[in-house]
Amino acid sequence: MKKNVIFIVAALLTAVSCKLDYFPNDAVSSSSMASPENAALATIGNYSLFKSWIDFSGFNTVGNTYIRHYQQLAELKGDNVLMSGKTTDPLFNDATMVDVSSDTNIDYFWFISYKINFATSVVINSIPEDTQDPKLLHIKGENLFMRALSHMNLIQIFATPYSWDPNAIGVVIRTSSEDPVVRSTVGEVYNQVEKDLKDAISCMDVVDVTGKEPLLGKDNGYIRKAAAEGLLARLYLYEERWQDCINVIDGMLAGASPETVLDPDYSHLFQFSRESSEVLWCVAVEDAPSDYPGAQGMTGSMWYSSGDPGDGTGWAELYWSQPLMDLFNRYPEDQRYKTQHVARHASTTGKKMVYWPVLHEDGYAENYIDRVPTYDSVSGKYTCKDAEGVSHTVETETVNTYPRTYIMLNGEKQYVSVCDSMGCRTGTGGDMYPLNYMKKYSCQGGVENNMGSPAYVRWGELILDRAEAYAHLGNTEKALADVNVIRARAGLPSAAMFTSGNMAERGYSDVLDVVLDERRLELCFEGFRPYDLRRNKKDVDRRYAGRQPYKVYRYNDTRFVYYLPDSEVTASGLPQNTRTDFD
Repeated sequence: MKKNVIFIVAALLTAVSCKLDYFPNDAVSSSSMASPENAALATIGNYSLFKSWIDFSGFNTVGNTYIRHYQQLAELKGDNVLMSGKTTDPLFNDATMVDVSSDTNIDYFWFISYKINFATSVVINSIPEDTQDPKLLHIKGENLFMRALSHMNLIQIFATPYSWDPNAIGVVIRTSSEDPVVRSTVGEVYNQVEKDLKDAISCMDVVDVTGKEPLLGKDNGYIRKAAAEGLLARLYLYEERWQDCINVIDGMLAGASPETVLDPDYSHLFQFSRESSEVLWCVAVEDAPSDYPGAQGMTGSMWYSSGDPGDGTGWAELYWSQPLMDLFNRYPEDQRYKTQHVARHASTTGKKMVYWPVLHEDGYAENYIDRVPTYDSVSGKYTCKDAEGVSHTVETETVNTYPRTYIMLNGEKQYVSVCDSMGCRTGTGGDMYPLNYMKKYSCQGGVENNMGSPAYVRWGELILDRAEAYAHLGNTEKALADVNVIRARAGLPSAAMFTSGNMAERGYSDVLDVVLDERRLELCFEGFRPYDLRRNKKDVDRRYAGRQPYKVYRYNDTRFVYYLPDSEVTASGLPQNTRTDFD
């Protein structure tokens, strides 16, 4: 009889394996978990499951980590990312909306998620229910948080948003070896997540005998009560329980101004996430072989390189989309862009280039780039040439109070980008994709590498969670106040702040769209954008240069929900996610 992947995960965790030497749950029992030392050791192993690369079905690669696969699966079907070329990495299928149920990233993410669910459940269920030991209670709370996060992320990848229909098919709930291997509804999974988070908060709301530091460690890589509260607020946002979301965040602030909980240094926030005052929990990646096997296998490797793509320091095949950069460039002072965007090989002499997307016959767009535009100092305008050698003057117009540059091409306005000349990645027709690198997942500790400790819960998100909840409740002033807190931290001037009186002139008829744009800016590449759009029933516009199809996707396109892995469907008979006629 075939055994399903979830059953195999349970079996693996009860067997001794040299690949799991750091993971001591092969010997756990209720009596052993009564020891805080043993419970702590098992929990440290569970933390490792989020970051370490683990053998799966004989397939072992440094790129197989929870944090790398989740970040790509959650982000690449949105409108923030430019896919700069074909790659053998299965992320190419994600970015181009043709994911395959046999892809190794889907297979591994499912496997490691249920390994986390089962491993944390072993600790949770083995700690005596009547314990009064504050260390054991806190450790139980940490495991409850990890299990809740894993189930919540599984829903984000493999099911439709709760806000559409809580009775829609979800994923398998795994809290013990006795749980049936069936797909619960989205609502049932979220109910389990809510219960786990409330229990986690209760467990960690105890007198901490070591002071205010986490019990297992002293940095943001260890879970505190506030991390569970923050994830609960996110859950309520996704469930459209607007006031509950607000209440949780208000309780966390306890009367403090939101400005005080943000890291004033946006660069410090990401490159030093393990110590930033804003981060409530990050996956703490160490400079050790199990965590950092090399620059090209890390979460940041597809986004960043210290040189050219594939030079050994990173693949650097994913870049900022042009619409995202245009949104940032409305205010060049924005520290979020200035500190996390790298224009590789940018000119230091003031040399410019002009580029615009040209639709390819295969359905995607490449840029045509003029690297030698001429500049008229009298008119203050550039003149560029198209592929046929025809000259065009770059004009500027004001759209919704923001400047936009364009040329007249074939009798129509073609919006163009003018920037410092920089390196580009080669497409079919030449150098087509400017090397706009992103380093939110790289340069940990200020070192030029691809190591990073991604933040999964932080105050910047929570302030915008509250802003969105206010927007849905129709409280425009409070929603904008939270948005402006985030914008002020980003270094934007007072003239850039939003008011109910200037929204319309800036192109916004609904305060929700203001909030969603600010979430896009603040949380870009952190796995929120595609889900933000879909749960709010907003279409995904990917009409920009890149190897992804040049089109607008309806928010309910079934390709946004990933296939379950073939290995699970074949073995256990779980119903597969379907595809409808979407074109």
